Amino acid sequence: MADITFTDKNKITEIINTSSRLKYLIKFTYQIPLEDIVSIRVDGNNFKIDVETDTEMFRFKAKGLDNVIMKDIKTGIMQLTLDPALAQAIYNIVDEYV
Repeated sequence: MADITFTDKNKITEIINTSSRLKYLIKFTYQIPLEDIVSIRVDGNNFKIDVETDTEMFRFKAKGLDNVIMKDIKTGIMQLTLDPALAQAIYNIVDEYV
C-alpha cells in the first residue's frame, strides 16, 4: 500500500472526524485547531498517520491492537502509549483511505 497525502481541507476534516479519539487528541491534548492542519499523510505500509501544520508534525503509529507510538505532550518525545481506541482508529483510517 502506498502513502497518500491529503491537503484538501474538507478531506482532512473528514478523516479526523472518522475517529472521535483522534479528534480529541488533536483538538484538546495537542491543542491544534483543525484549520491549522495543512495535510494528513496516511501510510498503509506502516499503519501510521502524520498530521502536519505549518510548524509541526504529529505522528500516530499503531503498534498492535492496543498501543500507539505518539508524541508525549509533556516531553515532546515519541513513546509507546496504551491507547486501544486510537490504534483501532488508525487501522480503520488506513483501510478506508489508502
